[in-house]
Amino acid sequence: MASYVTNIPVEKALKIGLPGVVEITMVKELEGTYKTSIADMELSKKIIYLSIPTYKGRMIPIPKGVRMNVKIFDKSSMFSFTTVSLGVIKRDNLYMLPVIAPIEVKKTERRKFKRIPLYVYGILKKSLDENSEAIQFLTKDFSAGGIKFVTNTILKEGDIIYVTLNLDDELQIENQKAKIVRVDQKTEEGYQYGAQFIDVPRQLENKMVRFVFQKEIKAKK
Repeated sequence: MASYVTNIPVEKALKIGLPGVVEITMVKELEGTYKTSIADMELSKKIIYLSIPTYKGRMIPIPKGVRMNVKIFDKSSMFSFTTVSLGVIKRDNLYMLPVIAPIEVKKTERRKFKRIPLYVYGILKKSLDENSEAIQFLTKDFSAGGIKFVTNTILKEGDIIYVTLNLDDELQIENQKAKIVRVDQKTEEGYQYGAQFIDVPRQLENKMVRFVFQKEIKAKK
């Protein structure tokens, strides 16, 4: 599986109850990886409260000022950030480890399909109505699971579109349903988006996987 890394605001990533680990490398006597979870958050005060880290069931209190890497897990994603311990406290009759909240965290998403750089012009529509406007776009990368593309049209996260792409003589994608799952910063080329294909027929999915594989092989020659 491939992975995809982005920076996203902490308030959009972390939730109370998510499990994780704390990694300490800078303090020799505390060096190690310990289990934890998000016990509470006060982002207005830039504080995240972690459950007391543990190792084989034993609590490991982390002193104030110790620098650490935190990794939080949610389904197929991992959120990571570097922070500093504010020292163990007792809050609501529970011992917690407050740490400084970052502005952003790194999101590493495991992907089912390999992505490749690909620059091909295509057409998208916002509906299958015959009078729906045909909007030109340019792909930036491609996988059997979706595309990253640029266009001059403003779209919103969650929008449903229908994609037509002529990739080669044996693979034409026509009015494939997709969902806008990512809106990136505008560039000189236009507005950048990530779209995920929806309800892809198995035969078409297999063709797209094979197409990506063949492109990778050619690129390595």
